[in-house]
Amino acid sequence: MNTTRFALGLVLAIFTFGIASDETDSDVEQAMEGNAEESQESSENSNLKESKQENPKVLLDTSHGTIMLELFADKAPLTVKHFLSLVDDGHYDGIIFHRAHKGFVIQAGSWDQELNSRDVTETVKNEAMNGVKNSKGTIAMARYDDPDSASADFFINTKNNHMLNYSESEGKAGYTVFGKVTRGMKVVHEIENLRTKTQVVNGLELENFPVDTVVITQAAQFRD
Repeated sequence: MNTTRFALGLVLAIFTFGIASDETDSDVEQAMEGNAEESQESSENSNLKESKQENPKVLLDTSHGTIMLELFADKAPLTVKHFLSLVDDGHYDGIIFHRAHKGFVIQAGSWDQELNSRDVTETVKNEAMNGVKNSKGTIAMARYDDPDSASADFFINTKNNHMLNYSESEGKAGYTVFGKVTRGMKVVHEIENLRTKTQVVNGLELENFPVDTVVITQAAQFRD
C-alpha cells in the first residue's frame, strides 16, 4: 500500500474552501488580511529565535534553485529526527514537487521524475501541539486523517495557513510545523506560481501538478 499518495488529502478540502473565500474578498479586505498576516508572522518567527540549541539545517537543491531549511529540533524532535533520517537515506533525491497550490503550499515527497512512487512505511507522531504555527515560509508534514500518519510528504506554506494549526477548542489535531525556510523563498514562490494541470497517476488525479517538472536533485544536511 502506498503510504504517501493521499497525504494532505484532508488539507485539499480546506484549501479549496480557502480559495473560494479569498475570491469573494474586496481588495481592501485582502490588503488588511495581508498586513495582519505579515505582523503575526513576524511575531511568531521572533519566538522561534529563542531556541537554546543550534538547529540542524537541510539544503534542498532543486531544478529551480536552492532552498535552505532550518529544522526546529527543540520544538518537534520526533519529526525532525524522522525527516533527517529520510534525508540521510536519500529518499528525497530525485523527488518532484507534485503540488504547486498558488496562495497556499508547495508539496513534495511521493514521486520521482518518472512518477514512480516511493513508499515510506514508518510514520511519526503528530507534534502540532508544539505551538509553532503554519505561517508563511514554514515547513510542515502532510498526513492522512490520522494525526499520527505523517510519513514522507512535506509542504512549505506560502502564506499564513492558520486553519492548519492545532486547536484544542476547535478539535483540530493540526499539522506539525518542524522548520522554516531561511534562504530561497524566491525559489519557493517561483514554484508556487508555475502553471499547473491535473495529472493522473495510477488512477489518482493530482491537482495543482506543475506543468514544468520541479525536481529535488539532492537533499542533504548542511553544516556551516
